[in-house]
Amino acid sequence: MTAGYCAWHQGMADDVALIVVHEQGSGAGGGAYACLPCARPLVDQWSTSADAVEAIAAPEKRAAAAAALEARHA
Repeated sequence: MTAGYCAWHQGMADDVALIVVHEQGSGAGGGAYACLPCARPLVDQWSTSADAVEAIAAPEKRAAAAAALEARHA
């Protein structure tokens, strides 16, 4: 799990993934991170980005595992 800042809802999140890479001709580029609830619609919107789909695969697996664990203990 990677806690960090979600650039879309502009707040901290428990789990974020790199969704957009900003490249520059010279100098350092940057990136924009999104939490899973914000990332899902972005990936649907940008269906040409295989990297974005891969980026949210790990947080989706962690969310599914957490939900299954919670259901077992309920």
